[in-house]
Amino acid sequence: MAIARRLDDALTSGRFAVTAELGPPRDPDSATIRAAAAAFAGLVDAVNVTDNQAATVKVSALACAALLIDEGVDPILQITGRDRNLLAAQSDLLGAWMFGVRTVLALSGDPLPVGPYDALATHVRDLDARRLARLITRMNGGSLAAGERLRRPTAFRIVGAANPLVDSPERLTSKLDSGVTLLQSNVVYDIERFAAWLAPLVRLGITQRAPLLVGVTPPRSRRMLEHLHHNIPGIEVDEATFARMDGLEGDAAKAEGIEIAAEVIERLRSIPGVAGVHLMAPGWDTEALPWLVERAGLAYLSKVSDGGSPAARAKGPHVKADE
Repeated sequence: MAIARRLDDALTSGRFAVTAELGPPRDPDSATIRAAAAAFAGLVDAVNVTDNQAATVKVSALACAALLIDEGVDPILQITGRDRNLLAAQSDLLGAWMFGVRTVLALSGDPLPVGPYDALATHVRDLDARRLARLITRMNGGSLAAGERLRRPTAFRIVGAANPLVDSPERLTSKLDSGVTLLQSNVVYDIERFAAWLAPLVRLGITQRAPLLVGVTPPRSRRMLEHLHHNIPGIEVDEATFARMDGLEGDAAKAEGIEIAAEVIERLRSIPGVAGVHLMAPGWDTEALPWLVERAGLAYLSKVSDGGSPAARAKGPHVKADE
């Protein structure tokens, strides 16, 4: 199936870009990925495929990216240095290009102690995020790490991760100098602090060199917000957002979470240097995404019908959900 490279169009035209995230399953069921592709198609410009996220074993990100391509969805392949030595990384990148992957997010990878394999697996230290970006840049130039020439060079767009409130302009400039031409950030809730962090990046021309897509996640509960606030560096949750999720459960919590995320998006759209958003809704991504895209006015909404959103269901049992 032909792929519409809408992310290219958005970044070229200056249209507000929208990407989303798919976490591969543990079980090797292609139907799960195809169903997710159907949910994402027409709603977003591209879909990140995570790579053994949280240091846990999942279906190969490359295999899932190939399935998305087969379904007409443009993937952003996440590739980490944690699990690959220099040979394996190059092999996977060549295979990704052959399958039709054109955008890669270069990451170091979550540390092994985060997951269940700390005592069982080895953290491969050939490549961190910047060395991986430099490797991809070299492959784009037509050669492999040992100097072998490629008769058909790759031409990947290289994405880098940005951590608001933590990453300095110098750190991000180093990533750009490694070949990164697009940035995706971690989750943002505290808009004032984010805007203060972003302003120097705009002033220094960093967001002109690499457009920034800002991470947005609909909270499912106050407990989730507390986990993000206290355990993930760079994520700050303001007290007003905490208060809005107090005591909410089920569809009411989902509806309020989507409302919070939509309001974050609306505010982000007015901030200089924000080129788009990266939507993450772990645990209920394919259900939440259409309603979030609709509520935030992000376009491509041919498949959302009235009555089926969490907001509609939260009004009471008399509202019939469109399952």
